Amino acid sequence: MGASLLRILVIVAIAGGAGLVRARNLPWVPDAKKIQEKQDEHSWLRANRGLTLDQLLEKIDEGAVVIDARGADAYADGHLALNTDPPVLNVPAEEIDQHVDRLMKVLGYPLVLYCTSNTCEYAEELYESLTSYGFRDIWIYFPGYEGIRDAGLPTTTGPDSWTGFGSDPNGIAGDENGEQGEPGDADPNTPDDGAEP
Repeated sequence: MGASLLRILVIVAIAGGAGLVRARNLPWVPDAKKIQEKQDEHSWLRANRGLTLDQLLEKIDEGAVVIDARGADAYADGHLALNTDPPVLNVPAEEIDQHVDRLMKVLGYPLVLYCTSNTCEYAEELYESLTSYGFRDIWIYFPGYEGIRDAGLPTTTGPDSWTGFGSDPNGIAGDENGEQGEPGDADPNTPDDGAEP
């Protein structure tokens, strides 16, 4: 028993010592200011960039480009099906740099982002990245793919193979030049935009 107690004390002492070493550097201590900024941004996005189901459908009818911010596997397993050019694009939030060439083809168009559900943050992360690339008029359907399925909207499976207007393998295209019309010039991605989608 004495040997077991001694082992326990040694383990506790080592763990405590390691904790003191870490405490001096404090790498895991959260930055309260950054946390508050993130919460403020999250609240602002929900209040000013969030769409209801009806608003989502209206944006699609108006020619918005819909982007699924989930990973490629989740997208291939199921995503919103649209008979548009471009179809629903897949741009995983953490892989935006790999999709810049494709995205530049829709620069200036209104964008609607979604990810998995109300608790998924990929769409918000993608929103931030897109604004840094100069995209404007960006909206988020926060209920995400779960909300799309629950609403009974059409879904499909398979990878994203869109490379540009007129390139959809299903033969969906805009006019004879592969264009869908002129994008809007509005910049509603600032807090002073009026908040109406």
